[in-house]
Amino acid sequence: MNSDNLSWLLEDFRRQVPDVRGLILFSADGLPTSFSGMSEDEADALAALGASINSMVAGASAHTGSGGVRSTLIESDEAFLMLSQAAERTGLLVVVPASADLELAATAVEQLVSRVGSHLATPARR
Repeated sequence: MNSDNLSWLLEDFRRQVPDVRGLILFSADGLPTSFSGMSEDEADALAALGASINSMVAGASAHTGSGGVRSTLIESDEAFLMLSQAAERTGLLVVVPASADLELAATAVEQLVSRVGSHLATPARR
């Protein structure tokens, strides 16, 4: 992990949002920067997966002229994977069970993205 470790923020999110299995911030090149609710091996795998999915979705968006992608939702039998662009070159992947209140989780993820972005923003030079 790097010096931008926001694990404390992710832990706080997991305490406040019911049913979140785990979440991870990752770089555009597929490296985990902060994570909560998963092992380091899981974080490595999900960071690579998240970066790959974000890249593919951005490519599809470019080919369809639909503009920038803000989020992606993947539904499986047991869980939802919610991917968002958290900041420049930083993605967020949140795993919630299929039984979760998806609207509540999505709203909470949007709020988290705002918080993460403010922590990762680079202040202007003076």
